[in-house]
Amino acid sequence: MSSTDWQQPGGGYPGPAPAKRWPFLRIAIAVILLAALAWVLLLTAQYCKTKQPLSIVPPPVADLFDKASFQYVDSIDGLQNPMGVAVAEDGRIYVTETGGERLIHIYNSRWQEVGSFAPADTVPAGRVPVYVAVSPKGDVYVSDRNVATIFIFSADGKPKGKVAPPNGFEDWHPLGLAFDGAGNLYVSDVTPEKHRVVVLDPAGKLKLSFGSQGEKEGQFWFPNGIAVDSEGRIFVADSNNGRMQAFDKDGKFLFKISRGMSRGDLSIPRGIAVDSKDRLLIADTYRGAVQAYAISDSEDSDSGSTPLEYIGGFSGSAADGVFLLFPNGLALDGHGKIYVADRTNNRVQIWKY
Repeated sequence: MSSTDWQQPGGGYPGPAPAKRWPFLRIAIAVILLAALAWVLLLTAQYCKTKQPLSIVPPPVADLFDKASFQYVDSIDGLQNPMGVAVAEDGRIYVTETGGERLIHIYNSRWQEVGSFAPADTVPAGRVPVYVAVSPKGDVYVSDRNVATIFIFSADGKPKGKVAPPNGFEDWHPLGLAFDGAGNLYVSDVTPEKHRVVVLDPAGKLKLSFGSQGEKEGQFWFPNGIAVDSEGRIFVADSNNGRMQAFDKDGKFLFKISRGMSRGDLSIPRGIAVDSKDRLLIADTYRGAVQAYAISDSEDSDSGSTPLEYIGGFSGSAADGVFLLFPNGLALDGHGKIYVADRTNNRVQIWKY
């Protein structure tokens, strides 16, 4: 029987036709029931984790981010897998890319490219620049994953040397980079079996080292972004453990933000930054978002509680084309602008708050 054999003369369709309609209706009902069951199971899992009444357990996706405080501004396009981003005091922006020519790009404060550079005597296949940081003196530091080195450049990209690994760290594998106001360099080191944080003074001498590879508090599994606030607290994106860990200036564990599905929880954090008011921003690559936290006055480092208040975040929208897709590096310009290395979208997004 053809599809027209049961049409009425006027082009309408007769009421029955059960063989054509009921299977689709049954499928639709089954899908709805499965979705409802999945939602109940998810709420139950969150209740087991938070021990809070289900009525106040936040949904894992809907209303996850409060966009009221964050506004999309613009994008720097034309990059190939950007990974790291840093902003100098004069407004220049530095972006590393791990695709294409694998260059470090320089943009002015109007987001126009004014130059690019790479380590001397290297070819694209032989370099993988990942994170970038600008020292208080204006020098540009770039970690290279391929050769396990931190290269130093002038503000306009002229080579100035390398950071020598401190004594006893000859096999280090530096990744995340950050400076404090005194010029101390903070490095997340992913040397196999020795994942840790290394702090060097302005002369390049070892000042502090803490952590080891593992999943316990104070241990790391591929730490990435690192940042320091005005109190000297050190924040580390402990990426493969799905959390952020905070330490005091001596490397003592203070608190953490754990992996989870509730508001403010993390999945795979990468980039991390602290603003002038010591508010913490974290780029969560798997969630495709940037999340922000304020440090409260109820810090209790002995219990390991988290004195952080989740204050919102942003992920963009696929509808308007500004969604984040596997964001990595994160930087602030000191004037309310947030720069996000939107890796898989091959651009740097600029937001304000």
